[in-house]
Amino acid sequence: MDVKLPIREEDVGTSNPIKEEVEKDEMDSLKEEDIWRNRRERMNNALVAARIATQQQPETLYAVASSLADVIEGADVEEFISVIERLADQTDLSAALNFQGLPRGSLLHVAAGTGKDDILRLLVDYVSDHLIAASNNWGDTPLHVAAKAGGSGAAAKLIHRARDLPNMEGKNLILRKSNKHGNSALHEAVLNSHADMVRFLLREDPELVYLKNAAQKSPLYLATDIENPTIHEVLFTPSLEPSKIQGLPPVHGAVGRHNYGLVDKILEKNMKVFAMTDSGGGNVFHLAAYYDRRPVFNLLRPETEYLARVPDMNGDLPIHIASKTGHVELIKKLHPVSHLLNKQGQTILHVAAKYGKDSVVRYVLKHRDLETMINERDYTGNTALHLAAIHSQPAAVIALVLDERISPSLLNHKCLTALNIAEDSYQKRGMMREKLAVVVLRSSSAENRDLLVLRRKARHEAPIVFNVHEKKPSMDSVKDVINTRLLVAALVATVTFAAGFAVPGGFNSSDTVSNEDRGMASMLDKRMFQAFAICNTVAMFCSMIAVISLIYAQQNDIYTGIAGFIHAAVWLTIALPAMSAAFLTGVTLTVGKLPWLANTLFYLGLFFLLYISAAIASQYVLFFRTILCLRCWLVQRYIFFCQFKTDLLDEPEEDR
Repeated sequence: MDVKLPIREEDVGTSNPIKEEVEKDEMDSLKEEDIWRNRRERMNNALVAARIATQQQPETLYAVASSLADVIEGADVEEFISVIERLADQTDLSAALNFQGLPRGSLLHVAAGTGKDDILRLLVDYVSDHLIAASNNWGDTPLHVAAKAGGSGAAAKLIHRARDLPNMEGKNLILRKSNKHGNSALHEAVLNSHADMVRFLLREDPELVYLKNAAQKSPLYLATDIENPTIHEVLFTPSLEPSKIQGLPPVHGAVGRHNYGLVDKILEKNMKVFAMTDSGGGNVFHLAAYYDRRPVFNLLRPETEYLARVPDMNGDLPIHIASKTGHVELIKKLHPVSHLLNKQGQTILHVAAKYGKDSVVRYVLKHRDLETMINERDYTGNTALHLAAIHSQPAAVIALVLDERISPSLLNHKCLTALNIAEDSYQKRGMMREKLAVVVLRSSSAENRDLLVLRRKARHEAPIVFNVHEKKPSMDSVKDVINTRLLVAALVATVTFAAGFAVPGGFNSSDTVSNEDRGMASMLDKRMFQAFAICNTVAMFCSMIAVISLIYAQQNDIYTGIAGFIHAAVWLTIALPAMSAAFLTGVTLTVGKLPWLANTLFYLGLFFLLYISAAIASQYVLFFRTILCLRCWLVQRYIFFCQFKTDLLDEPEEDR
């Protein structure tokens, strides 16, 4: 038996709220259509009336367009239409709506930048087609302006209108058009951190993410400059194709900006993007090794370790970059997963010696697994010691020669030892760095007995390494140096001569002293005074000998001048510290009644006296015959005070 229940229409309505919601939306949509139909009728009527108006002058159009721009910024669409209606019989409205000479561009630019979507919706139907993608003075289209402001609604209306443009690329034109900085709308959305706008633009054209701007940066690279995880998620979540990415690799930008979270996200989302290389062939680990970005090396996993074994265009692995920049901690991480040779056949010890990174040299020498590198040669036969000599790196030379396992007599393919190379470099350039390298190597290297056989020219060069340069010095330059030394020697002689008759404490002239003591120095019995007298006398006579030698050197014979200069330099080297010691003992003697002051002045002066003596004696370090360690220590101190550095781009021809 069938049972039929009566269902009333009102019961269905009250029990189905979804139907009510749909009916309400339909009514709202119809109402909105009526509203916009009415607005367009009002605009059409105003434009018809405006056609009767006379042609306007440019300055009048500018004034009208400026007033409309002000209305757009401060009013809604109804007020805007009302203003249009009031101006209908006064001006050429079509010309005013299409005017492009405003400071910000056209009225479309103004509406897009102020977020007035309703006014923009109205304007796109009443302006010329070319204005949809027209640029202002900065090259920005209305879509650029909307992207900067984050107006997704305005962007949607502009793109929808662009689809209907005749004889143009339409949507792609407005989406991919760049401004004066080469930025597309997506670039601007990323720069201004508008995640919704970025998402909307990518839905319209996913290829936008690959385009570069004038600075060679794609939207992906620009995202490394902002701390917006939502944008990172939107941009890097899709399956990106690295071969399409133009400009700089985004993962390199993240490394350079310490954005390690984004680096990790890129690795997680797309291994191919993580493995991208720059114009020099360097991958993410090359860059991290250069900048010492240690957290990046926590990403050394089985799937990424191969990148540590890929060379850049110079043939260097990341471990070689870490070596040339002196980052020992990175070498410790890279050594277990990396090869040891670059394309020149150089180990990390070669590279460290070449660039003067003595900290890396010492680490390698102490590492048991790396000790085989000590005397290993590259493809040109150079050991690490050879490269340190070629590039005049005295700090690296010291670290190497102090190791007993080093063989300084090894020859490269040119049959040269490290000492031969250092001597040649000193002859060519004559710089202090070359000189210090020779100082150390001469203390540890045996003579190359094959040099004179293989290179006939060396028979004339070898005995006079420290006495000649490539060019014979001119007499004028020699006289300038002699005159400078003569002035110094004369000043020392004058000062010490005067100090000899103005002794500390003066002379005994009182009637209370005996006849034997009268006229004698009052502090004659003091040991400090005796030291003063000795030092002052030594300084006086040494400086006088230097003066006489330098006067004798004032000859037209250049060799006589050089001989006199060298002779005088030795005596002046003694006179300057002696004069300093005389001053120190004299001052200490005069304040002796105040022990703390006397001690302070004495020890402070003693420090400076030792410093002065070392600075003067450093130029004669070649003639010191001391043990190797002492000589190396002196050179290290000199390097420390002079702060010798090496340019990473410094690559002499011998090593190319």
